[in-house]
Amino acid sequence: MNSTFNYLDKIQGWLGGYVEDLGESADAFFGSDEDFDRTQGSRLDIMTPLTFHANGKVDTRVKFRAKVALPRTNKRWNMIVQSAENSIQDYSNSSSDANISGTTSASATANNDTATAVGLRYMLEVKDYTSSFIGFGWNFRGISPDPYARIKGTYKWQLSDKIYSRMVQDLFWESYDGVGLTSKQTFDYQFNQENLFRSETQGTWWDKEQFYELHQTFYFYQTMNVHRAVAYHVGWDWDTKSVGPHLTSYHVGFNWRERIYKKWLFFEIQPRVDFSQDTDFRQADPNITFMLEAQFYDRKFEK
Repeated sequence: MNSTFNYLDKIQGWLGGYVEDLGESADAFFGSDEDFDRTQGSRLDIMTPLTFHANGKVDTRVKFRAKVALPRTNKRWNMIVQSAENSIQDYSNSSSDANISGTTSASATANNDTATAVGLRYMLEVKDYTSSFIGFGWNFRGISPDPYARIKGTYKWQLSDKIYSRMVQDLFWESYDGVGLTSKQTFDYQFNQENLFRSETQGTWWDKEQFYELHQTFYFYQTMNVHRAVAYHVGWDWDTKSVGPHLTSYHVGFNWRERIYKKWLFFEIQPRVDFSQDTDFRQADPNITFMLEAQFYDRKFEK
């Protein structure tokens, strides 16, 4: 076992990022998609969620996201390889599962959750308060390549000593699903160095099918110590498909996350209860997820 950890330590040392305010610290600890984007240099995340539902259903999968900084490009060019939940439409369907640890409940390639995305990303601008990139590549559903392209920008404002605002604009095109635009607005209120309240509003316009999705989630992050944190969350999902604006689901739950080995290996438990329009919101879906997550990247650039 020790030899295995030592070997993985070498990978962790080889594989760049930074953390600034408490909200970004929470993103980093819970392994969010935005933290993955902010990381400089190469990075590999591997997640193994196992979910048990009260009705006996069990969901299990291995998910990953990786980027490799290409040489002689000043870390601006990255090769991206991601499993379906984190590919081109990662922001369009993720907020209903809190987007806390990257364990999104909806597939990023909604028509086939076995897809893998492979592509290139070029960082247009990387500053303390602004970052943007363009990307292009292919989603592979079986043997059928599905080209995609995207341009994404993140903007951050410090509104006061305790309040931060972040906006994400993600314009994407995929051959299979067409053009879409995802906008996300996040407000963070820092009570102190241990407690954070967050409001996250996210909407996606799907041009091909002419409908809009909206997600609203509230979080309360509580940092116990350097090894442990809890995120409580409640969220609602709406869309305008078929019958006009209507509620499609809502949930309540929390994530208990532990750093179990150095800075890169985490264990997480997420109990939650989901309600869906499929059952007219009359039948709850209690479930619990257990997950191991490994994050391999060079932390020497952390601020």
